[in-house]
Amino acid sequence: MTSVGIDVGGTKCLAVGIDRNGVVVGEHVVPSPKEGGIVGTLVGLVRRFSGVERVGVGMPGLVSPDGQVAFAPHLPEVRNMPLRKELESLLGVPVAVDNDATCAAVAEWKSGAGVGCDNMIMVTVGTGIGGGIISDGRVLRGAHGYAGEFGHDTVVRGGHPCPCGRSGCWEQYASGSGLARLAGATSGEEALQRFVDGDSSAAAAVSEFVDWVVIGLVNLMNTCDPECFVLGGGVGSRRELLPLVREHLAVSMPAHGLRPVPRVERARLGHRAGAIGAALLAEIS
Repeated sequence: MTSVGIDVGGTKCLAVGIDRNGVVVGEHVVPSPKEGGIVGTLVGLVRRFSGVERVGVGMPGLVSPDGQVAFAPHLPEVRNMPLRKELESLLGVPVAVDNDATCAAVAEWKSGAGVGCDNMIMVTVGTGIGGGIISDGRVLRGAHGYAGEFGHDTVVRGGHPCPCGRSGCWEQYASGSGLARLAGATSGEEALQRFVDGDSSAAAAVSEFVDWVVIGLVNLMNTCDPECFVLGGGVGSRRELLPLVREHLAVSMPAHGLRPVPRVERARLGHRAGAIGAALLAEIS
């Protein structure tokens, strides 16, 4: 084994070990700490593996290029935490720390749906929206490491309030919670199941939801000109949505018919994507 990657979520921390060929050779999962103790939790996970040469950690929230976590949802003790420095001191091996959605994007680029595509955008559609950008074969992080927070692009001025403190953010309309609101359901998954079962009101809600998804994809396309979009997350990776997104995107393009339509693929690595990507980032950082 060469690298361990850890995906820190709101309810659990998933760690995988990969060998020199990028193959997953071990996996452990523990609950995320409720009150403090994230560093101890991560150290304990790494120590469940043997022969570790480097470690990668995918964190929700804002992560700077030097591995400092400015803010992490669901982890109130994490404010301007020098996580990389602390972990390297305790573990004695090189550590890479990055945003969790960026890690998932790296995993899909290197080992999943985006293999061979060096201009790729991953959009994770779950309770909210996150993502990562691969531009000309490199991870695009921006000046402060915060690139890829496009779930908080404004799509409706004065629209639905968002937990980020603003209103009208894309994720309020094109996330699982946005779909649930449109469908009058308890969750995006419930709305999709009603759609699959032939419920006409759910079908109308899903069609409107896909329109909102495509509004954001077109904005990203105009900004980054990707060859490929990879859709992940509990809602985004649902097979039923893929043909609808492709269809709506093809007719919503600016300069319709005069420029290539980006491919749209489902993420392939499932719940392991963030952890695998963190391990791969540890390899290339």
